[in-house]
Amino acid sequence: MVNRLVNSTNFDLDFHYINERIIELEKVLSKYDIYNENKFREWFKDFRKIYGKNETNLRLYIVFALIYFVGLVFVANYILNEKSFISKYSKSIIKIKELEEKIENKFRILKIGEINYFAPIISLSEREDLPFFDELINRISSTLFKSNINPEYIFDYFIQEIVSPIFRHKSGEYYTPPFLVKKMVDEAYSFGEKTLDPCCGSGNFLVGIIKFILSQERSEEEKISAINKIYGFDINPISIYLSKINILFLLKDIASEISLNLYAFDFLFQIRNDLNGKFDLIIGNPPWYTYRDVDSIELQEKLKNLAERLEIKPRPKNILNLEISTLFFFKAKKSYMKNKAKIFFVITKGVITGSHASRFRNFKGFGDIRIWVFDKKIEKIFNIDFICLYAQKSQILEEPSLYEIPAYHFALEHNDINMNNYNTIDLKLKKEEILVPFSIEQKGEKVFIKKLISKEKLGDLLPLKESYYKDLFHKGADLNPRNLIFVKFQNVNDLLVKINPDDRIFKRAKAPWNKKEFEDEIIEKKYLFKVLKSTELVKFHVYNYYDVFLPLLKNNLSFNYVNLDKNSKEFYNKINNLYLRYKKETTTHNSLMENLNRWSKLINSRQTSKIKVVYNNSGSILNSAVIQGDFLITGDLSFYNTTNLNEAYYLSAILNSNILTEQIKIMKSSRHIFKLPFNISIRKYNLEIFTHQELAKLGKKGQEIALSTSKNALKKNKDKFSKYKIQNILKKELKSVLNQIDELLIKELKL
Repeated sequence: MVNRLVNSTNFDLDFHYINERIIELEKVLSKYDIYNENKFREWFKDFRKIYGKNETNLRLYIVFALIYFVGLVFVANYILNEKSFISKYSKSIIKIKELEEKIENKFRILKIGEINYFAPIISLSEREDLPFFDELINRISSTLFKSNINPEYIFDYFIQEIVSPIFRHKSGEYYTPPFLVKKMVDEAYSFGEKTLDPCCGSGNFLVGIIKFILSQERSEEEKISAINKIYGFDINPISIYLSKINILFLLKDIASEISLNLYAFDFLFQIRNDLNGKFDLIIGNPPWYTYRDVDSIELQEKLKNLAERLEIKPRPKNILNLEISTLFFFKAKKSYMKNKAKIFFVITKGVITGSHASRFRNFKGFGDIRIWVFDKKIEKIFNIDFICLYAQKSQILEEPSLYEIPAYHFALEHNDINMNNYNTIDLKLKKEEILVPFSIEQKGEKVFIKKLISKEKLGDLLPLKESYYKDLFHKGADLNPRNLIFVKFQNVNDLLVKINPDDRIFKRAKAPWNKKEFEDEIIEKKYLFKVLKSTELVKFHVYNYYDVFLPLLKNNLSFNYVNLDKNSKEFYNKINNLYLRYKKETTTHNSLMENLNRWSKLINSRQTSKIKVVYNNSGSILNSAVIQGDFLITGDLSFYNTTNLNEAYYLSAILNSNILTEQIKIMKSSRHIFKLPFNISIRKYNLEIFTHQELAKLGKKGQEIALSTSKNALKKNKDKFSKYKIQNILKKELKSVLNQIDELLIKELKL
């Protein structure tokens, strides 16, 4: 289900009202058995490929029907100039049928007849009045047309407002603002070039190029010829429909002479042999989602095979993070680009930093690579770090070690401007730098280019040498889904407790694991375990823990379903059934317990160790702590188990050092840290070495300061206690200790 169908920000309509009307039509269509209508089935089949089986439902069908009908009213208002096409709430849908026929006859290039998914709604309106839906179409159309948004961007605005960003972003849909489109078009497009946007959405890049063509001092014949060389593909037929409308709006006066080369087409897996190697420029914003977001095993397999054929498939440990946009980049080269053709994509920043893109960064078959990066204020447009990546197709295969890629850093020309997708915004070049590989690894014929960093930062990097401890630290257990096992409890008696879900774990929970699935359940207390997460880790200390239900024995963490106590067996059965009901089709684990013990990260002797050193697997600052006692470690932490407490303090001191955090910032890919600290030569603890003794003492002292500081802060600010506040306090309290650690570490690493 689409849990939150419409999004209520920055829009003048009553979204509670819109949801009510959509739900009302949903009931009517269900009553008339819409599910057996051929056109609905056709829609479901086509859109399931885009949004997945869990999200493709009747409510989504109605949302797209609404977009389609408003699109027709747009044509009447802006292209046919029939401003009074719809009188207030009177048989809008029936009139729309007449409008469909009129548009089909007048503008055959639109091929409106190709979109007939919503015929069942029109047919129903002929049998039964739907005044509430007529009213909805009218009210939305009226508000949109009165807005100050340029008509060619109305549908961008409308879709972003009516469909929740959570839903759109799951399928990788991010809309590119016109100011960025214009800058990219001005940089890459030359008049008359054959150009393709392989995932054109509602046509922003196509509109930008056509505006550029129309602005040139050329004859009308030359302009028409250039426009007819512009192509757009998109897997979503409604996106192609909207692109056609937007382009027709710009070209309504010469519509009869234009070829609209817009096609509902799967760029990755369909073939257009007639266009093979024909394009001078590929430009656009490909989908921003990953392999792990795909809920079809069949599609995952196709994506994996395509990545292998394109020679950019990540290592097995990184395959879940394979970015679909990288497949678009290399598929464009393989199938559609002429030699020396250009490509320019808006793409996630992870492709130049993430380990999942280390083969992509070979840029095999590309030359003249350039990267645009942006200030944080500009990046907020997408709420994801992004870049613009430019390259040219080349027959010369450059050696990756020779890569020096220019990066251009852009900022706002006027810092006080209100950032809005539709404002005219000028950018200025803030600085230029050269990016180089942080390191290069070759395994057989495969080359892996580690994160691209500035040449200047490369000079700040310590000599890389693998630490003794690299293989001794392990990730904790991925204890998911948390809504089923993280609990708060009350004692019933010495043996039993009453449990409810722990509210803390819902802050960042995503569907379907964001609901409270049980209440006041009774279980045996012996199945509750204390668990540590990175969310409570600060320098030298973990200030809180979680209680987690696990059907395991305490002494060795073994699982024996048959021997589970009665209450806990019943509860495990309940949550196991919930897990099996909601898990992705692509998840191969056949029980909740299999999932909790993925890669044997839970049931192992390391987890039962009484002394552990932990650090966070992601973030911008490296934090570490020594843990003593019966605590299990989750997968957002890495840990090392030892019997030597001084060794633990020694490691904690080094991992908390300012020096190591600065090195991690240079080395880390995106937000992930994991094994990076051990690219630095941290030696095995040796009691006979003076610096090791002193580091261990400082590690213990840091723990004492962090523990007392955290306790005092919690006592004084119990209601307003936060990790952010305690980190700021600790920054001051630990300054002297951290400085001493850095001094010793400089000697230890012989800097």
